[in-house]
Amino acid sequence: MKKYFISTGLILLALALAFALLTKDHDWGDDWAAYVMQSAAITRGETQEFIARNTFTMRESTRFFGPDAYPWGFPALLAPFVLACGPLNVFCLKFINLIFFALFLWGFHIFLARRLPLLEAGLLLGVFAVSPVLLQFNDLIQSDIPFLFFSTLALLLIEEIVVRDETILGSPRKNIWLGVILFFAFFVRTNGILLLATLFLTQIYLHWRTRPRPALDRKRILTVGLIPYLAFGLLTVINLVLFPAGEGSHLEHLGALNLLGLLNNLSSYIAMPSLFFAALPQPAILYGVMLPFFLGGMVLNHRRDIHIIIYFGLSYALFIIWPEQQGIRFLFPLLPFFVYFTYRGMIAISLALTKKIQRLGQSLARGFWIAVILIFAWTSFGLTLDNLEQGRGPYGNVYDPQSIEMFVFIQSETPADAVIAFYKPRVLRLFTDRDTLMIETCDALSKADYVVLRKSRGAVDQVAPGDVDTCNPSLTLTKVFDNEKFVVYEIALK
Repeated sequence: MKKYFISTGLILLALALAFALLTKDHDWGDDWAAYVMQSAAITRGETQEFIARNTFTMRESTRFFGPDAYPWGFPALLAPFVLACGPLNVFCLKFINLIFFALFLWGFHIFLARRLPLLEAGLLLGVFAVSPVLLQFNDLIQSDIPFLFFSTLALLLIEEIVVRDETILGSPRKNIWLGVILFFAFFVRTNGILLLATLFLTQIYLHWRTRPRPALDRKRILTVGLIPYLAFGLLTVINLVLFPAGEGSHLEHLGALNLLGLLNNLSSYIAMPSLFFAALPQPAILYGVMLPFFLGGMVLNHRRDIHIIIYFGLSYALFIIWPEQQGIRFLFPLLPFFVYFTYRGMIAISLALTKKIQRLGQSLARGFWIAVILIFAWTSFGLTLDNLEQGRGPYGNVYDPQSIEMFVFIQSETPADAVIAFYKPRVLRLFTDRDTLMIETCDALSKADYVVLRKSRGAVDQVAPGDVDTCNPSLTLTKVFDNEKFVVYEIALK
């Protein structure tokens, strides 16, 4: 039990900090509202109705901003919380992140414990247990924290079954579990399919690397080696039968791809890991210093960690060709291994020094990560104290009294079949049960019966408030609601 003392303590500390950082508010990024509505649709058996209404929002809005449906995995995991808490109790719904954050830390500890002495494994685990970025992200209803767990677990199983097993095939039972976890990663996030590709490429690479060797028994390949793919395929078919498709519409977004976008994505995603270290002084410079150690750590450990390197490569290829950047959250599944490889590179460099200064080099490497943990912990503790002192919000976002007042007006003073234009249409639909659109141009206002404008937002994702009543001569707009933040107009043809 002693070997679990450090990891258990760090996981409990992380849970305490994450819980203390939960708020009673949510930001305006309205994909979280889509997740909640998908979960509610599952609990009510109305998944087809959700698809129909959300498709209307996506297709009739003036620009594309999301799929007809996100993968159903996260909504399915969230559904018990929606049943227990209700769809609008965001503080309660956020508890799903605490569960999967703890599971991720447990999985990452297993990964580290297989490679490093106990104290060093605890050192790297501590970086993520007190990370302000990850801890604060638990306050968002998103699929990223659950996906972080499933991707980490999938890579652990690929290591256990393929990399460490001399036959590259493993046992039937383990392969079934691998197929199930690969499916859940894909079920939660579409880019989980990269883990299936990682498995395949790892098997091909290891089979090639271990030549000369007797050819693998063809019967064993067909009966054992294909099990994870068959399990993944079977569960995917069941998913297609139980849940309506909708995430495929995301692929239409690839039409916006161009050379300039590729180059911008390439430079942005190479630099983006520095955001994880934002609490440190000069994070961009420190990240630049880490990069050579990271690359060295990958090279030195490529034989054991080839599956992780393949996953890195596939993930970055996808991020670069995807037209829309999603920030540091896309890199969450890769960051633990970035830190691990960087640490291994630092230790390797220190061991290459003369014996007189080897110990100094190792102490400097470990001291660097201890300093990172201390700064991360100081920042995270400060954030938790601020949050608790302010009663967990709300902080002027979705649950701000001005916002709630506007939602109540729409729900009580507009017809049930009205179409409302708003810059965050899925949030508005969650709170009011009205069909909604994002409308950015004057000529498209005729698609809606009402338009809700945020006064401070200008012309970003909406018609500018100062122009709305004069920009379309064929329409009459009558102000029916006004508060400090929002104004609502009823729209009618002249």
